[in-house]
Amino acid sequence: MKKFTKHSIESAPEASKELLKYGEEKYGAVPNLFKFMAGAPASLEAYNSLFKIFSTTSFTTGEQHIILLAASIVNDCAYCTAAHTRAAKANGISSKTLNAIRKQKTIEDARLDVLVSITQKITNTRGNISNEDLEVFYNAGFSPENVLEIIVGVSLKTLSNYINHITENVINESLEPFAVGKEIED
Repeated sequence: MKKFTKHSIESAPEASKELLKYGEEKYGAVPNLFKFMAGAPASLEAYNSLFKIFSTTSFTTGEQHIILLAASIVNDCAYCTAAHTRAAKANGISSKTLNAIRKQKTIEDARLDVLVSITQKITNTRGNISNEDLEVFYNAGFSPENVLEIIVGVSLKTLSNYINHITENVINESLEPFAVGKEIED
């Protein structure tokens, strides 16, 4: 069976080299996900472009990573669960909240609990959520436009989660403290 190539900056197709360098600058090392996507430059460009677009939504950076974490948990992606746990923590989300999300428990902050819930319902149902779910979301202070923004995040995670599954990607060493099954500490 053919295997996916885990590229370095040097071995990657020309169209991927700059995006790999960007990943190295942003994260301190090229993420394994980027190394696999580099073989198909369109996938790497799509991921980076969609990530940049998602970062322009009305959600805070911490909330964006909660959305990405919630979708990754539903999609059972260990790599992205670790990555977005680390990113959410770095952007002000408490360990208590992250542990609740990761264990799929109720979050004390009711607004964040609703945000996680709607994200997971959108992901689980492929967008076929009920009007009642939307009403709960709106009653928590969110808008119809926020639903559309969440779908951008779910789309981003569909791309990366599926690539991680298919390539059998494993988490980078730097993500190990945030691996699935580990308790996140302050």
